[in-house]
Amino acid sequence: MSSSLDGRIHLEPGHRAVGESVAARVQSAAGQREAVKVECSDYDGSMYKVEMPDKDTLCVSLYVRCYNEIKDAVGEKYFKELYPGMTAAPEPGYSLTVQLPLSDGQIDSEGLVKQLSCMKRDVVGAPICLCLAALRDGGRAPRAHYQINYRPNESMYVVPSSDVCVVVYSICFTDPIEQAIAKVFLQEIEISRKQSRDLATAPSVGYSLEPPHELKALHVTKPSNPNFVGFVSLAITKRNVEGDKLAKVISLVEGYRSYLMYHVQGTKSQLHTRIRNRSTNWLQVLNRAMPEKLSVEKKTITGRTFKRG
Repeated sequence: MSSSLDGRIHLEPGHRAVGESVAARVQSAAGQREAVKVECSDYDGSMYKVEMPDKDTLCVSLYVRCYNEIKDAVGEKYFKELYPGMTAAPEPGYSLTVQLPLSDGQIDSEGLVKQLSCMKRDVVGAPICLCLAALRDGGRAPRAHYQINYRPNESMYVVPSSDVCVVVYSICFTDPIEQAIAKVFLQEIEISRKQSRDLATAPSVGYSLEPPHELKALHVTKPSNPNFVGFVSLAITKRNVEGDKLAKVISLVEGYRSYLMYHVQGTKSQLHTRIRNRSTNWLQVLNRAMPEKLSVEKKTITGRTFKRG
């Protein structure tokens, strides 16, 4: 996680716990590697597992609920080319397992650590990668569109064309407060993109309750789910992916839903903190406002005493 000068927080594309676990084994000498078994979760219900079945082998497994949809869309060959010579039979309960021989002295440790820590990005973002690579190279995407149900009741649509690639997210939040915060957040992003000159070359962002025209052409209708917040569309042009920008764009687009979730939860937490602080201040004021005792003995000017109340 990193923070820019304007205060907005940007999530790292990789999982830090996975990266640190892999780096500690890959970058250690053969006789100094400690056994490891780390299980950790990530956004969108995904799970990682890092373990060493023996002293010279490291396995990294990933579970993604929409893996079969992605594999059918991009083909199993895509992952074999992404992890050449490293794919193995998936561990029970996981979607993809990468097996790494630690005895290989030709390993690019730094690049490998980064790649394995970003497995979720590379798997879920596979359709985005294919379409954006075709856009950059002036080619044609393998499919006319992709639909990935990456979360329960939520989908990601990738609609490529010759000059632009549109990625649309359908967003749902079960909590009413989170729904309200998400709507405000998404509206502000859309308005900022239109009004800021600094963002003139950034991908255009659209937010609406009705499907954008790219989805209407695919006969996608508005969900009847009461938790539905809206559709968010990102239009990426060739200018956005030229040169070495492709990897960064894939990370930002694939992580957009996680970015939204993080900021919604952060805003909700800040509101709760402010409410608690305000309540504490009110209680302090009430505690200082002690009522005057009514049954108090008093004296007159002549010295006689009497009790009031």
